[in-house]
Amino acid sequence: MRFSLLPLAAGLLPLASAYITGLAPHIGVYHPDELTSMFPVTFRTGSTKVPFFDLSVSFGLTTPAEHTASTTFGNALVNIDLAALKRADTGPGQFTISVPINTGDLYNGPGAYVLTAAVVRITGDPGVSQFRADPFFVPFNATF
Repeated sequence: MRFSLLPLAAGLLPLASAYITGLAPHIGVYHPDELTSMFPVTFRTGSTKVPFFDLSVSFGLTTPAEHTASTTFGNALVNIDLAALKRADTGPGQFTISVPINTGDLYNGPGAYVLTAAVVRITGDPGVSQFRADPFFVPFNATF
């Protein structure tokens, strides 16, 4: 008896949910200007059978010396509404958001920084969903 796994896999897709699992590393050196620079942040996602909705992400900036714990957020930069961008319930893979970081935000001058992305999400079945915030980090070097 021959059968295809494709219909079976397609039938299971509605039972899967995707969520942000981390950030891709920044490659190279960031070269901001005074007003309009955008730092590309690539989010990695994965699948789970538990419902996940990544609602928003808040970005903070620190130096490596200040970033002493996984709960360090730093100077607040911007908050991005993932629901408005249609990224609250994303598929597995990755997506990129541009975060405004100009020379004025780099308060320690040229050098090493850590960008924190605090993802606010809900997880679980409707009626018993749990709220949580998960931090993710990407170190980078800036020069100007």
